[in-house]
Amino acid sequence: MTYRRTICTILSAILLILAGTGIYYFFRSPIMVFSMFDIAPRGYIVSTATNPWLYWLIYCLPDALWYMSLLLVQNLFWKEKGWLNRLLIGLAISLPFLLEAGQYFGMLAGTFDRNDIITYCFTLILFLCLRRTSLLSLHK
Repeated sequence: MTYRRTICTILSAILLILAGTGIYYFFRSPIMVFSMFDIAPRGYIVSTATNPWLYWLIYCLPDALWYMSLLLVQNLFWKEKGWLNRLLIGLAISLPFLLEAGQYFGMLAGTFDRNDIITYCFTLILFLCLRRTSLLSLHK
């Protein structure tokens, strides 16, 4: 992967994290990251009961953005050989699914949402499709 592609990937990952965090800051309840830095989110009240697209935008899109960011950064370290690299990408791919399972079984704080699982699946498919193209190719 070229230096320019690496920089673009890192910047893209940062922008995705910032966009997801912005949605949380403006439209969601406080999360641990905000309390660690003593930041009070705005938490504007938006009714999503009548609009499923708004629900997806506020509750699913931030997770998809963070997951794509994780996959993009992990892609920088993905090599065709080496068990450690394969283990790390396997963990990156499975992490959100494991977190949702932990919430479902009450082992982690949070609310299980099957829509998050669907969103993670679409995000993973998009990432794998992009990886097969020249956009995320490791050898160009």
